[in-house]
Amino acid sequence: MKTIVRKTLVTETRRHDFDNEFAYIEVWNNTSLKDCYFAEKEFLYPDGTIKSGGIKYFLCNLDYDLEKRIKPVRYKNFSAFEKLYFYDHNGNIVNIGDR
Repeated sequence: MKTIVRKTLVTETRRHDFDNEFAYIEVWNNTSLKDCYFAEKEFLYPDGTIKSGGIKYFLCNLDYDLEKRIKPVRYKNFSAFEKLYFYDHNGNIVNIGDR
């Protein structure tokens, strides 16, 4: 038998810490963005995964069409923390201000 295709998958996790209690995480596989989320720094492991009790927050700019989209955020000037949402235990989308 001969090898006809050999591929290497590279996973890269990027983190940006804000001056408040949040960090922004991007997870890349090769050149594809697989996930991006905000989390509270105290609930993050050094590798960017979330500890038990932590919440993954996502940005949604539309109040009428709430949906998580995997799209990078311009984190350098980001300040719209009131537009972060998360999934509660029942699967409902909840604004960060309503927790």
